[in-house]
Amino acid sequence: MKIDWTKSELRDAVMIMAGEDECMVKLGSAGGGISIPQLTETKDRYVVGNVEIMEDHSAAMMLRCFEEGQDKEKLYLRFGVLPQFPTRICLDLQLLDNGTIYTNRTPGLLKLVCHGQRMEREDVAHFELGIEKVFHEVTVRLSHFYTTNTMPGEFPVPDKKVVDEFGQWKGKEWPGKIHSLEELKESLKAQEGMAEYPFPAWNRWGGDGNRKLKEGTGFFSTLKTSDGRWHLVDPEGCDYFSMGPCGTRTGDGCRIDGFETVCDKLPDERDPAWSEFYTEGTRQRTAYMEPEYFKILNFAGVNLKRVYGDSWKEKWEEIAMRFLKGSGINSQGNFPGLHVNDGHDSLPYVRELPGFPMTKTLIFRDFPDVLSEEYEENARAYAERLKEWKDDPWLIGYFLRNEPEFNFVENLVIADEVLRNPAPTCCKRGLVDFLKERYETITALNAAWEADFQDFTDLEKPIDGCLGRFPEAEDDLREYSVFLVREYSRVPAMACREVDSDHLNLGLRWSKANNRGMMAGWEYFDVFSINCYDFDPTKDMDFVKNAGVDLPILMGEFHCGALDRGLTATGLKGVPDQKQRAEMYRHYVEKVASHPYGVGAHWFQYNDQFCLGRFDGENYQIGMVDICMQPSVELMGAVKETAAVLYEVKNGEKDAFETEPLSIPMIGY
Repeated sequence: MKIDWTKSELRDAVMIMAGEDECMVKLGSAGGGISIPQLTETKDRYVVGNVEIMEDHSAAMMLRCFEEGQDKEKLYLRFGVLPQFPTRICLDLQLLDNGTIYTNRTPGLLKLVCHGQRMEREDVAHFELGIEKVFHEVTVRLSHFYTTNTMPGEFPVPDKKVVDEFGQWKGKEWPGKIHSLEELKESLKAQEGMAEYPFPAWNRWGGDGNRKLKEGTGFFSTLKTSDGRWHLVDPEGCDYFSMGPCGTRTGDGCRIDGFETVCDKLPDERDPAWSEFYTEGTRQRTAYMEPEYFKILNFAGVNLKRVYGDSWKEKWEEIAMRFLKGSGINSQGNFPGLHVNDGHDSLPYVRELPGFPMTKTLIFRDFPDVLSEEYEENARAYAERLKEWKDDPWLIGYFLRNEPEFNFVENLVIADEVLRNPAPTCCKRGLVDFLKERYETITALNAAWEADFQDFTDLEKPIDGCLGRFPEAEDDLREYSVFLVREYSRVPAMACREVDSDHLNLGLRWSKANNRGMMAGWEYFDVFSINCYDFDPTKDMDFVKNAGVDLPILMGEFHCGALDRGLTATGLKGVPDQKQRAEMYRHYVEKVASHPYGVGAHWFQYNDQFCLGRFDGENYQIGMVDICMQPSVELMGAVKETAAVLYEVKNGEKDAFETEPLSIPMIGY
């Protein structure tokens, strides 16, 4: 079915031009949109069309899905589109089942995610294509939209060059942009030298050598002092606050499949001199997603080799170590790459244990059948991977995994999904046994739930939306959900403890702290970790503490970005300029340090992302360095200022930096 834009209605938008096949619309900064009424008239699976952002920055587009009479969408697809880069999109309406947050990329498109609550297709009263809230009106051209049951075979990209030979965006100029190989050589050579901390009191680990808290164990540990403050303790027994970036690697992976023609110059992947910088293959992001082909180029590595030849890796390590330690960075966050378990003196690091145990049958998204023998067996195999690191004193600890995807659904009740899932899972058998023990008879359960089941075996059949149909079941289902989430953590945590009793278990890096039920199992960790993309992390930290978690809290990710440097998207928090990035860093990290449970804050990430997107399409200005290893001067000045007062703020001797940064709506996906 062809989409006719002359039949559309506008919300917070102005139509500049409208025809049957094409329209140009100015979308309001509050998140304007244009309706697509034909989508309620068809059962076709896909919506296909061309989108062009008529601005000099990327845009976060939204397909919003509304119930009848509601002003707020119940579910939405959010996706990124490059500026002035006509892009064919293909939106899969099967995503309304909310079974995934992530999707595979199509050429030209940036990241696409799904958020909200599950919807049936027939319950969508109207669909609207628009933008996420942004700092000004955005003009968009939409053309050749139609619905179909067949995914397009081709996704053409424009015939234009948008990436220069160094991997930089050609459409902008900014301080520090590299224009020649000689300029790059001069800049990198000026960054060479010895690495050392700028503070005499700091020991080799980055701990405060003047604050001995206990006898050292040779590994990192924790301690709660008599004033109620949690601390990390370095291997020598000194106070340690973990501050540093995630992803300390030689650049960020640059996804180029489908984009080869828009780059000025790519090294010959068949040439042995350059083939080491290419990675090609298939990747299955999650157990429930289809494998995806990709081709990645490490532009930063190419740039370094053009300057240093075969010694590029050693020179990168020298420059990076000097840059980080000299700024007062004492840790590597998740995805570390500097002297990781290689026998050298290093920068203390954390890392994720790969291969979190899954089961062939999943309950919802990536939540496995946690009561099955399969889960226990896979957990034991997973824990064996710790053996290769267990003697490294520079390893602070390990995350069990990163951002479980089921937790992105607000107020999720896992037991409700257990009942919806048609599979005869161990979790379902356990739930039925739990209810039998509690109620003994189906009559008693029916009375409590205001239900009409004939027998407990009715619960073994798929029940769609049990909690919505029987609201009185909520207490039982939430209680059992807490048990399942606890098992989700307990089983792999205990297996890991058997293999490695020296390093800290840092938990799961939850994506958000807003569901008390997801805190279950904390007692099997040494540190509780969350990723918090706010300007002030205090609310999330207090939520964890007030939920009864009595552990040190590590903030696994945070960042902000601006549009005044080389990229066209800000990331998950936006600020007007580099000065405000600096203020955000100081405000956030010192708020963590001043919190009695705060023991670390890890910036995401060390490198800017690629202007055309990393593997999943993120293209954010979030790095401490750019693709040419040019430092973010303002940000790193703030890092050093915070490091200078870090342990005084941590111990309540100085107030945290209170200036709140100015913010703008994010351009992120």
